[in-house]
Amino acid sequence: MSSHIANIFEFIARAGLLARAVVYGLIAALLLAAAIMPGLSENGYSPTESFQKLETETGGQIALVLIGLGLMMYALWRYIQGILDTSDEGNDAKGYVARVGMLSSGTSYLLVGIGAFSVLMGQNSGSGGGTTEKFAEFALGQAFGTILLGIAGLGIIVIGGIQIWRGLSGKWEESLDLPSDKQNVRRAITLAIAGRGLLIGLVSAFLMWAAFVGSADQAKGLSSILGWLRDQPYGLYLYVAAALAIGGYGLYSLVETRYKKVDLNTGDAMTLSGKVT
Repeated sequence: MSSHIANIFEFIARAGLLARAVVYGLIAALLLAAAIMPGLSENGYSPTESFQKLETETGGQIALVLIGLGLMMYALWRYIQGILDTSDEGNDAKGYVARVGMLSSGTSYLLVGIGAFSVLMGQNSGSGGGTTEKFAEFALGQAFGTILLGIAGLGIIVIGGIQIWRGLSGKWEESLDLPSDKQNVRRAITLAIAGRGLLIGLVSAFLMWAAFVGSADQAKGLSSILGWLRDQPYGLYLYVAAALAIGGYGLYSLVETRYKKVDLNTGDAMTLSGKVT
């Protein structure tokens, strides 16, 4: 029974990683198309807007169902990782931070998966600003809202810094069985993870600026950041570089789908088996 549970766990992990790869790849493709084809959006695409584009294509609704289910499986995998510590992060402060990060990641992608189904059911028009902007508006409406928003911005900049460090240090590779002849893939993933970290850092900077001026309109999510980059000097190049970083993170997710170490030890498998039965 425990080996059966271990196989299911591996399937959930790899299916979820594949869904994440598809989402990042879809967003990157739309961004690059907007850079080279006139008449398309010059701003960034959020996952919801990407799903709306996909829905109109042949087979798009089926693809959305698969993406939504895959992202929910990814979320489930991250929850299991965080709760049971299947990655052996440990029970010290560093380990708990890593496990909380897994739970947070799972929640983020669960919401994106729900967003895919919301588009299918016509319940998400994508209007009214993105998640970051809505959070900023909610936070500033609370007592001590500027402090809350500032703390959130500081937390996100830490996440961005960790991503840059993971990319440049090669720490990301420790959880993969990546063949030694994949040097070009390694370079692309290194730049992609670090680039994504820089984008996260920009999101945090705008959150802290929104807290400083007390205006939720100054907050920007990732899609808004991309539109802002395009308006800067050499903006098209910055926009394309950001799109390539997002696409590169999709490549990273695809590589993880194939080479990620997702073995479940006997103790964790027995624990899961007991919970399932």
